[in-house]
Amino acid sequence: RDVLEAYIFYRPDVGYVQGMSYLAAMLLLTMDTYQAFVALTNLLHSHYFLSFFAMDMLQIRIRFSVFEHFFERLLPDLFETFTELGVTTDLYLLNWLMTLFAKSLPIDITTRIWDNYLLNGESFMIRAALGVLKWLSAQLVDMPFEDLMVTLTHLHNQVDIEEEELFDAIASIKVTEEEFAAVLKAQKEAWNASKELAIGSTNHW
Repeated sequence: RDVLEAYIFYRPDVGYVQGMSYLAAMLLLTMDTYQAFVALTNLLHSHYFLSFFAMDMLQIRIRFSVFEHFFERLLPDLFETFTELGVTTDLYLLNWLMTLFAKSLPIDITTRIWDNYLLNGESFMIRAALGVLKWLSAQLVDMPFEDLMVTLTHLHNQVDIEEEELFDAIASIKVTEEEFAAVLKAQKEAWNASKELAIGSTNHW
């Protein structure tokens, strides 16, 4: 509460958004209140966080498109299954990314994901998300829509997670920071061009 209230006073334009508490709680496991506030502020002002918590739909859609690019390329069979069932990225990925998996995975696994994210950057979150899907793929391909969604949104309740197997799956996902940056840049340009075209069409009419 103290950390989140301090952030609300620091950034009243952002305020409190559901999901921030998971980030604050993780930080408080290893540092005092003031340090956690500073760390949370720095974290929220890096990469995609502020856009996600501000619900900037354009920036969220850009990140989803980057994920979908690598999903289709690296896990094509599962991507096809998701497409056929109507399992869209927004149904599960937003919570994974906004909380760095703190809401979805056991704490010992989550701390390893945080360590890798802080060391390797945003591209690791794409690898982690795809690694989770790859690790679960044998189960997911045979599930009906409802069971699949419950599994994706309540990972820690639905499956017995073998930590080393999961991180082996993550390690097998090959996405370099350079590849990620190039795809992110291309998606930003494509979506911004689409936005400008839509504005131009509106102004024309």
